[in-house]
Amino acid sequence: MRIDPKYFNTFLLIVAVVAASLIAYFIVSNRVAEKSDFKQRMFAQDSLQTTWWNNVQSGDSVKVADYEGTYIVLDLWSNWSDASLRSHTELAKIKSQYPDEVQVLAAAVGLQKKEVEQYIQEHEFPFHFVAGSRQFSEFNMPGLPVQFVYDRQLDLRHVFLGYSDDSQYDSLRVLIRNGNR
Repeated sequence: MRIDPKYFNTFLLIVAVVAASLIAYFIVSNRVAEKSDFKQRMFAQDSLQTTWWNNVQSGDSVKVADYEGTYIVLDLWSNWSDASLRSHTELAKIKSQYPDEVQVLAAAVGLQKKEVEQYIQEHEFPFHFVAGSRQFSEFNMPGLPVQFVYDRQLDLRHVFLGYSDDSQYDSLRVLIRNGNR
C-alpha cells in the first residue's frame, strides 16, 4: 500500500492525534487505577496509625495512635502545592469548629525544617506539624495532598487524594456530628 505524497502529511497528523489520544487515555486510566489500588492497600493494612512522626517544632515523635479518642486527620502536604494550602484552610475551619474533637497531623513532604517553620509562622494553622517525607516514600503515596481520616477508635474512615473543593470534607463533618450524638 502506498500513500499519495499529497496526503502523507494529513495521514501523519491523523496517526499522531490517534496515538496522543491513546497515550492520554492510558495515562489517565493508569492514574485512576493507581489511586484506587493505593486506597485499597491503605484500608487493608493501615500501619500509618502506629508509624512514628517527628514533630517539626518540638523534635518529639508522635503517632496517630497518641490521639485516640479524637478524630484525627493525617495530612501529607507540601508548600509548592496550592491544593495543600486550600486543604489546610478548610481543615483549619473544621479544627476551629471542633477544637477538642479533631486533631490534625500535618506531615510536610520534601521540605526543610526552616521551610516548614516559615510556613507555620505565615499561616498559623492549629495543627501538629510533623516531617513526612520518609513515610510518603515508604508508603508509595500517589501525590499531594493526601489525607487519612481516623475516627475516635483509630479506624481509618476516609482517604482523600488531592483536593477538589470544600465539600470534600463534608464526610468528615458528618462523621464528627454523628459521633458527637
